Amino acid sequence: MSVEFELSKEIPESKPNVAVLHLSGWLDAQGEDKLVEAVQKARTEGAEYMLLDLGGVSTITSAGIRGIQKCFGIMAPKDETVIGRLKLCNASPQVYEVLSITGLLVSIPMYESADIAIDSFGK
Repeated sequence: MSVEFELSKEIPESKPNVAVLHLSGWLDAQGEDKLVEAVQKARTEGAEYMLLDLGGVSTITSAGIRGIQKCFGIMAPKDETVIGRLKLCNASPQVYEVLSITGLLVSIPMYESADIAIDSFGK
């Protein structure tokens, strides 16, 4: 698996207000800005909800965690009461453990699959 961070965007036909970002490689300082820019762009283009598919992420650093926190801020501004606009899925056991230790999963739910996570938006 490549360590270079890559991402691709998908809009599910069943939920056109959801943007799914498929992430791969190392989510580190190089990936942080790319991730935040992609989430900001999708939000500007009308995405009300965001799913970060971590299935291809082999390593996450503190910069990657900071990037996810910034994405949370983009999707759930302080003046809004809507929660659950940002969700995660498909984390490897190693990435899940790091996210769990940081406490990030208290605010951002994690799902076992993209399909389950996509279905949960708007409920």
